[in-house]
Amino acid sequence: MDATTKHTSITDPAPSDNKSKRRTIPALLRCIAALALVGMLIPLQRSAFPGNNGFAWALDLFAHWQPWYAATWLAISALLSSTNRRWLWGLPLAALPWLTASQPAAQSQQPTQLNIVVANVNIRQHDPQQLLQWLHRQPANIVVLTELSPSYAQQLAAAGNGGFRHTLLHPKDSPPGLGILSDRPLRQPTLHADALGAFYLETWFDLHGQPVRLLAVHPKPPMAVRKFNARDNLLRELAGSSSGATVMAGDLNATAWSSALYAAQQHHLLRVTGTAPTYPSEGVGLIGIGIDHVLVSTHLAGTFYHRGPDIGSDHLPIRAGIRWQPEQPPASSPPPRRNRVITAGYHPCEDVTRIPAKIGR
Repeated sequence: MDATTKHTSITDPAPSDNKSKRRTIPALLRCIAALALVGMLIPLQRSAFPGNNGFAWALDLFAHWQPWYAATWLAISALLSSTNRRWLWGLPLAALPWLTASQPAAQSQQPTQLNIVVANVNIRQHDPQQLLQWLHRQPANIVVLTELSPSYAQQLAAAGNGGFRHTLLHPKDSPPGLGILSDRPLRQPTLHADALGAFYLETWFDLHGQPVRLLAVHPKPPMAVRKFNARDNLLRELAGSSSGATVMAGDLNATAWSSALYAAQQHHLLRVTGTAPTYPSEGVGLIGIGIDHVLVSTHLAGTFYHRGPDIGSDHLPIRAGIRWQPEQPPASSPPPRRNRVITAGYHPCEDVTRIPAKIGR
């Protein structure tokens, strides 16, 4: 009898423990769902009140992860709906990230007039063969290279620059260099640097007989408030200075939900690219953030966009198609007339012309 009583006293607490767990797990899931919902609402704040202080910087860092917030909200809402049907009403909120992303450019079903590739080739990468093999399979008219090192540029030159007749290269180890490969002349090239020394290239090319301004851009990663402000200010100023047809391409270190792309959008520079991850490449395009972009002014429309394969970098390359809007080409603002066509850029070889540098703004 005593043994039975003792046994009963040992097992009695179990039902109470189970009830406690049944209460704790849903409460935890509701807390996680609430945090995911707050995360999905951050872009609304970023677009309306971007700011330039530490709080704005922190919010912008959290704004990048919208697909993950949506997936978390969707999964938890589905789980909790098994015990409370009201959670089913919350399922459509998972679409918020695609409604709050910066505005995409107009899309056209007409034939592509220009194929443009953006490839962050990684400062530690020295062999361009994987990139060149992909470009052989998927040709491009213009290729924008970021994190271009001197050794990579040398190997690129040894490979005949992938068959591109016109190149504009400024390889550097620090800060990372930039480059443009083109099948058409690049006019009036200028090398600039922002307030923190990050480079960007400005040049002009013709698209169906009309001039287009090309900006190859790679601001510093916004891992501090001053870098965050420098990135946003750079994209805002470049977008604001574009009166004619413009293409901005590069590793912008900003996702579609970042204040930097909202700033460009205010000046009608819009995304041809999507929201899928391009960094890091180790995530095989499933895990990460999309920070490599092609933006165009409203004179132009996108025709397609997709990510490329692993090219040995920590970023996946992107490829996009653009063309004039149906009512275009417009009488675009012409570049300064200095009658100079660049067929080769600066890299550590004696027979290569240096790009005129304009440091600072």
